[in-house]
Amino acid sequence: MRVLGSSRILRADIGAEATIEELVRLGRPPLVWTLDGRRRIAFRTVTDIVPGGKKEAFSLRLASGRQLTIDAQQALMTLAGWTPLSRVAVGDRVAVPRRVPEPIGTQPMVDAELILLAHMIGDGSCVRNQPIRYASIDEENLRAVASAAQHFGVSAKRDDYAAARVTTLRLPAPYRLTHGVRNPIAAWLDKLGLFGKRSYEKFVPPDVFSTPNDQVALFLRHLWATDGCITWDSRYGLANIYYASTSRRLVDDVRQLLARLSISTRLYRVGQGEYRDAWHLRIFGVDNQRRFLHVVGAQGLKYFAAREVLCNLGSVKGNENVDTVPREVWHQVRKALSDKRMTHRAFAEAMGTKFSGSAMWKRSPSRGRLHRAAAILDDAALHDLTNNDVFWDRVVELTPEGEQDVYAMTVSGAECVVVQGVFVGTAQGDGATRSTTRVEPTQTNKSLSRTSSACRDSR
Repeated sequence: MRVLGSSRILRADIGAEATIEELVRLGRPPLVWTLDGRRRIAFRTVTDIVPGGKKEAFSLRLASGRQLTIDAQQALMTLAGWTPLSRVAVGDRVAVPRRVPEPIGTQPMVDAELILLAHMIGDGSCVRNQPIRYASIDEENLRAVASAAQHFGVSAKRDDYAAARVTTLRLPAPYRLTHGVRNPIAAWLDKLGLFGKRSYEKFVPPDVFSTPNDQVALFLRHLWATDGCITWDSRYGLANIYYASTSRRLVDDVRQLLARLSISTRLYRVGQGEYRDAWHLRIFGVDNQRRFLHVVGAQGLKYFAAREVLCNLGSVKGNENVDTVPREVWHQVRKALSDKRMTHRAFAEAMGTKFSGSAMWKRSPSRGRLHRAAAILDDAALHDLTNNDVFWDRVVELTPEGEQDVYAMTVSGAECVVVQGVFVGTAQGDGATRSTTRVEPTQTNKSLSRTSSACRDSR
């Protein structure tokens, strides 16, 4: 397969993403996540990476907010099979991971380090030539940071600013600083690559991705206590759960960690006038939100908001249509009906729905609905579609990016790898299959459809 040098590949051995250049410098064969024949997550070994020259590249944006730039002939997974990007259009649905397993070899961190790291990423300041500081209005968060700092031998110094309604903790070194001797927290953050980073430059260090899932949840709980939001909108009867940051890389990292806990997200760009745009990573769907509150939970003042939200969600029925299978799957259902000599009316009755003629085939079925159909038809292939590790995301924009440097990567026994949150085929897509049924873009996507057409014309 050909991958851009800047593309981030999800590693199965450490749980973090790495660019091709980083994999080349690694000096040993890394493990990556792929899909097996039943579209379940599995791991395989990268056996070779060599320069591949320059190729025409296109940027792909999905409804979930995922963004990927790949070679125009690289293949993406559609319901029909592997399809080259040159034959993908706005409105098509492509496969992304619905969950990510723990890395093959987990490496736990000290809880105090995870807690301090989460708070420093969110509300900490560690710029050069300035004291290390943490600011918050939440007493529980202040206590958590002060306690975690003791792991480094640091005693937090408290400064209250009544006018600003905020408290700052200074985290000074426990000894006199001289040439070559640093504050232990500063040295630790520097080792993780975060020292001196501004808010829009921050990210989650690779060490966090190597931790087991219970520590991932701990890290996210404390990170959410800083720039996260958990509220109940009584006017509309819905929960607002999101994480906000001006760092695109940080929210992409948080999304990857949430996928470890089987929690799906959508990313939105939010303009802030003359200030730097922010990114909001939202937990969507009632079932997803409940899972977040149960598995990740909440810290500090947000704990009480989370209890209120969870209580209110108890009476809300989840929308099955949050997670659907592309509507082309009805072709397989109709074929199975024909093979079993079952009428469409009889099928509708067995499904417990009113017979509506051809209208029943026009919408994408939820996994639950397709599962019922698979059981009625005793169809193993349909059943696999309801129990795999794939989420079907929708293409909303395609943009030409010109020629870019690519690498040829060989992965033993794998048909795909995860590139920036999207399954990308390991074989070139020239001969990939293609569904004969076209997914028409919605009214809101017509301008994007024209963009897509222009992309195809430019080829």
